[in-house]
Amino acid sequence: MNVIDVRGDICPVPLLKCVREIKKMKKGEMLTVISDHPPAKRSIPIEMTEQGHKFKIYENGPEFKIEIVVN
Repeated sequence: MNVIDVRGDICPVPLLKCVREIKKMKKGEMLTVISDHPPAKRSIPIEMTEQGHKFKIYENGPEFKIEIVVN
């Protein structure tokens, strides 16, 4: 499982780091993105949906993680 921690980064950096990491991964692998930037909670899922990847969002106070399964 790959993890990228983008806490403290603001848009578009979390999305760009996520997309860059996804490109290196194989189908079926999971990427966990940890963030505290609320707009990333919208931008990353929109992009992952457009690319056909499955994801789940888990919230923990001001931080959240998005688990993405590469398609």
